[in-house]
Amino acid sequence: MQKFFTEMYDLDDTIVAVSSPSGAGRAIVRITGPATVEICRQVFTPSVKQPTNHVLRGRVVVDKGLQIDAILYIFFGPRSYTGDDVAEIHMQSCAAVTGALMDTLFAQGLRMAGPGEFTARAYMNGKIDLAQAEAVNEVVISSNTCQLAAAEKLLSGQLAELTTKVRSAIMDCLSLIEAGIDFSQEDIELICPQDMIEKLEGIKGELEQLLAGSIHYETIVDLPAVGIAGAPNAGKSSLLNKLLGSKRSIVSSRHKTTRDVLTGVLTLAHCRCLLFDCAGLVDRTDGILDELAQQAAIEALRNSSLVLFCVDIAKGDWVQDLTIRQMIGGAWLHEENSRFPRSRWGKPHPTVLALATKADLLSEQALLERLAKLQKQFGVEFLATSAKTGTGLDQLQSMLDRKIIELAGSSLAFTEAAAGSVGLTARHKQAVTEAIRHITESASELKAGNEEITAMMLRAAYQCVCDIEQQHVDEQVLDAIFSHFCIGK
Repeated sequence: MQKFFTEMYDLDDTIVAVSSPSGAGRAIVRITGPATVEICRQVFTPSVKQPTNHVLRGRVVVDKGLQIDAILYIFFGPRSYTGDDVAEIHMQSCAAVTGALMDTLFAQGLRMAGPGEFTARAYMNGKIDLAQAEAVNEVVISSNTCQLAAAEKLLSGQLAELTTKVRSAIMDCLSLIEAGIDFSQEDIELICPQDMIEKLEGIKGELEQLLAGSIHYETIVDLPAVGIAGAPNAGKSSLLNKLLGSKRSIVSSRHKTTRDVLTGVLTLAHCRCLLFDCAGLVDRTDGILDELAQQAAIEALRNSSLVLFCVDIAKGDWVQDLTIRQMIGGAWLHEENSRFPRSRWGKPHPTVLALATKADLLSEQALLERLAKLQKQFGVEFLATSAKTGTGLDQLQSMLDRKIIELAGSSLAFTEAAAGSVGLTARHKQAVTEAIRHITESASELKAGNEEITAMMLRAAYQCVCDIEQQHVDEQVLDAIFSHFCIGK
């Protein structure tokens, strides 16, 4: 393993990377390695003598003609994240200034860090185990509170606590089995086979509980899709832009302005979702472009978890909207009021939230009258919204937040108990599954009186559990783990 890391990363290098997101306004440049403190002395000047040598205010040399205010944080090894000296330069700057500082640091002999190299050094220096290293990446990429909570528990070492207990139990059983083999000629029975089988069943039960009571990241990392549907000029693009806080979609009074599927990430109170706007739906297409736009819209809606069905409440009638609602399929948010059958797509049915858009165009009394008419025609209550004034949008986001969590709860065991569980990656799941298989085989072999094969199976089970935290890895495993990291982490 040391040889692999030496080939993959030069551990004697001092490395640097920008660890803050682009466009954040505040840049964080992270440095670690043997030359960290010396490099900081060359590029950073404290403003005055300060009471601590860990947090310093001063100015950093961006290039020969520019210095700017910055804060320098120093974390001395081995009591640092990587185990080596670590420094972070925090400054208010644009991308150009940050890039200039990076060029200055490269000129001092620093090397750009590879993906996950900071965490890789923490792993190599014994600061974290392999499961915790993977948890770092899960924390960074988490898209909802459930995934974040599971990743934080994994990072805190809760999986290691669970596996340490199991590992110890397997070793106890293995020691007794091997001692029994060694003293087989002495007619000494250290433990009766039935008691040993019960111990093995108990270990197997704990591993199975770990699988059942954990969250598998592969089931929660994908953002749920929320589609905005409705007739042309129903206010879909304006709604998308307002919710995302940017002009992601073209807004025009002309019909059929949107032809492609436009997406953006919407951050809610407890989760995030992929919000998309697609072409307005029509009952009859006009040419090949219309037909392709309709196909793209329908396909996107069919693959979504939720659909925001938009109806222009200021229109004279909603005959076309009734037809479009039938095209969408799925079930209303309050299904008991629905007059429309479930879709037969063979996929999870999207939940449909009814929105009355452009509410700002009507007086309060006229709005109430129109809402009552909509409810009578569609058989469901509509939420009045306005992308112009923001009416109803806070309520809409709360509804989306609750519904996404609810949908995740039914399909992904997204319960309070699950949210308090540790997270398992695919690698962890495979290791636990293999350990369960070996334990099962060892119990079967013991029943058949094959103690030596039982011992061999227990050794294999023990190694599988060890692999979760401190795997005897090869290049492919480590490369697969750390290549998924972003640079600077």
